[in-house]
Amino acid sequence: MHGPLHLLAGAPASGKTTLLPHLIRAADGLVVMDMDELLEDGALIGVPIADPAAAPVWPVYDRMWARIVTMVRRAGHPVPLLCPIPDAAELAPGSRWAEPVHWALLDCPDEERVRRLRERGEPEEWIDDAVADAAQGRALIPTVFNSEDDVAARVLAWVSREARSLI
Repeated sequence: MHGPLHLLAGAPASGKTTLLPHLIRAADGLVVMDMDELLEDGALIGVPIADPAAAPVWPVYDRMWARIVTMVRRAGHPVPLLCPIPDAAELAPGSRWAEPVHWALLDCPDEERVRRLRERGEPEEWIDDAVADAAQGRALIPTVFNSEDDVAARVLAWVSREARSLI
């Protein structure tokens, strides 16, 4: 049996990158991963992945991450994985990830998201897409963590609670 997978989805500028080091520090041995960790300046081996124009490449990138996560999970370890907002089909059991799978949303107010993205110099079209992604996440994922000071502790408590429920 695979260890449980805890997918913490977030639209751009929700705070995933900021949260990651806090999760790692407090994880007490859990293997915490972020789908952006393999990227270098938004690219993997020179292929731009983080750009919306790269959407045709995203399924391949997703399959690569599924394999990486499976290698850890097959040893029985729970894995928290920070990831982008899924589409509805990805939430269905057996869609991409071997069960058990738990989803949560990392969110922030849209005004804060827009402010962060403008500070990064993102084009307005990307900002509009990020706001739309956040709305999709809110519609699909009922478990929500707002990016606040103690979010790492709350996320790890969720992972621990869900992992214990499987025993």
